[in-house]
Amino acid sequence: MASLPPNKRGVVLVADDDPVMRLLMLEMLGQVGLDGIEAEDGVQAVTYFQSMAPDLILLDVEMPNMDGFSACREIRRIETGAPVPIIMVTGGDDIEAVTNAYEVGATDFVSKPINWPILGHRVLYVLRASDAIVRLRMADAQNRAVLAAIPDTFFRLNGDGFYLDYEPGHDRAGAAWTGRDWPGRERPGAHGGAMRARADTGASFTADACIGKHITEVLPREIADRLLEQMRAVLDTGHIRSVDYELTRFGAVHHFEARLVATGAAEVLGLVRDISERKRTEEQIRRLAYCDSLTGIPNRQAFLETLERELHRSKVGNKKFAVLFMDLDAFKRINDTLGHNVGDSLLKVVSERLRETTRPTDLVSRGEQSNNLARLGGDEFTILIPDLERVDHALNVAHRVKEAMRRPFLIDGNEIFCTASIGISLFPEDGDDCDSLLKFADTAMYHAKNCGKNNAKLYSSSLTMQIMSHVKLEVGLRRALKNQELYLLYQPQIDVASGDIVAVEALVRWRHPERGLISPNEFIPLAEDTGLIVPIGEWVLRTACHQARSWQHSVGRSIRMAVNLSAKQFKDDNLSQIVQSALHDSGLDPTLLELELTEGTLMDDARATMATMEQLRAIGVQLSIDDFGTGYSSMNYLKRFDVRALKIDKSFISGLPQDAENAAITRAIIAMAHGLKMVVVAEGVETNAQLELLQEYGCDMVQGFHLGHPSPHEMIAEMLQTKVQTYFCLD
Repeated sequence: MASLPPNKRGVVLVADDDPVMRLLMLEMLGQVGLDGIEAEDGVQAVTYFQSMAPDLILLDVEMPNMDGFSACREIRRIETGAPVPIIMVTGGDDIEAVTNAYEVGATDFVSKPINWPILGHRVLYVLRASDAIVRLRMADAQNRAVLAAIPDTFFRLNGDGFYLDYEPGHDRAGAAWTGRDWPGRERPGAHGGAMRARADTGASFTADACIGKHITEVLPREIADRLLEQMRAVLDTGHIRSVDYELTRFGAVHHFEARLVATGAAEVLGLVRDISERKRTEEQIRRLAYCDSLTGIPNRQAFLETLERELHRSKVGNKKFAVLFMDLDAFKRINDTLGHNVGDSLLKVVSERLRETTRPTDLVSRGEQSNNLARLGGDEFTILIPDLERVDHALNVAHRVKEAMRRPFLIDGNEIFCTASIGISLFPEDGDDCDSLLKFADTAMYHAKNCGKNNAKLYSSSLTMQIMSHVKLEVGLRRALKNQELYLLYQPQIDVASGDIVAVEALVRWRHPERGLISPNEFIPLAEDTGLIVPIGEWVLRTACHQARSWQHSVGRSIRMAVNLSAKQFKDDNLSQIVQSALHDSGLDPTLLELELTEGTLMDDARATMATMEQLRAIGVQLSIDDFGTGYSSMNYLKRFDVRALKIDKSFISGLPQDAENAAITRAIIAMAHGLKMVVVAEGVETNAQLELLQEYGCDMVQGFHLGHPSPHEMIAEMLQTKVQTYFCLD
């Protein structure tokens, strides 16, 4: 892959047998300024690669005719230039597919379900990284060609270490600089024994200056001793030996490699080459592996290795240290409202501010670059504080960091306020291994968030009290059904064309006798984890069916009742019997009951899913997909499962109409659903502008706070009785 000119749009070959996946991928690539080529299978992908020379290839693993692995292997076989980056699209938990992808030559992989908003940025990153590697390889090749064209310095030594012959290279060759003739030369022993000679002025070696002299008279003593040691090993074994060393000239460090080979019983030939360029290239490659590409500070891998070394050092030296785990508060909101470019800029400024805030006395560097500050990923940063004398020291650093984050950030004309939550773990008090220390610092950070954010907390075993609280909540939830603490609210679903309420969604709520109202975000995940979601779900289903039938009697109108089914409910062998029983006991027409399933539930076991859905369809109930767009978003399974409707997840609606990426995704989903004769419901509609855009896109039904909050059954009955068609008004 050649480096792209600044004004040329990159071309990405998208190979997937699913047209929806190709459509969404092309939409996301277009958002970041990339052009796309579509291929329907592996054979077509290989053909287009040969004829169109794309800059990057997105290959789905599973395709007809030729799968992604075979296509990748064939492309690698036939390509003649620099390797084109290939990103394989694999299943979410398919570790074997990821391994196979790398074995056949893939550059990277993307797991399903795909995070659509960042797909284009991921592709751009791979393009930039591949371009950087190509440029590094080109630079390395050029440098090697130059070095090959310039004769190395060579010399001959006798068994006692005296120069028998000396032929200097063209000024840059190995020992072309002497240490003896440089005024102000420092001995390397002054720098801890490093193999380095230093001088500010110098003169080139000459044959007359070397021949007949001992090597210790020409080179610094430490370097000469190493060469003599290796020379004796060469004479004893007959094997080639090499010595790397450094010389400093005019303030610049130069690296050299001397290779020694025996040419007689008591004679050695030496070849010396300047390897400074190679060392710089290796350092640059090392930076790519250990530096965060966005902020320039060390990445997760660099930090983990630093932490491992510090752990060993502290155990040997009986010392203490602290790990600080920092996470920005509400960073997702900044990304969603101002865009990912602003979010990236914020992360850069945050890293700079962290550098300034954590003083060198806090972060003791033991090398040319300190990895004590790192970005783990996303908006998570870590700080290592070695040689900790008091816990207050770690708290003081955390306080300075917290205060630094509170100051406003000025980015692209926007004044952004962003606080931070910090967790602290201590060695050896909290753990004696890297995983535990990092995990406990993370736990303490989440505790800081739960305490109101903009906070710093030490890890403590007392945090286990939260686990006890979790257990107590579980006990309360088990009693909630029996004690009639659960109740239902109903949120209207409005027909966009008529403005009528045509359906409601049943939403469960919990009024705890001591804590009052408990958020569904707190107790629903707990119910799913413990299996309580099955009896709770059955209660919701029966109550909702009775209520829908009750409205028929009291109001004289029949509206559809939507009830959510969790994955555990859907897998329950008694599900169809429970649904039939609820319909029979309530007398509700099965066509007025709609069961909502998530994409993840449908995709978990396709064969079992098909069987269960056939049973439910035989009863006569309607089926829909909830939170569409957050999972696999595949046309293939939509065709296979044959559902009546799909609900676009509110995360795509919340940014409308400003978010162009979400607008493109929403428009594509509506068009796809209508092509499959499906009804589309948009969740989370909160503004009239969102409503107008959805009507423009042809959305069938809408639901959200702008149209009606979740309400008690009495209020829904009043709405149905008045039959008012003024929930919204569009010109």
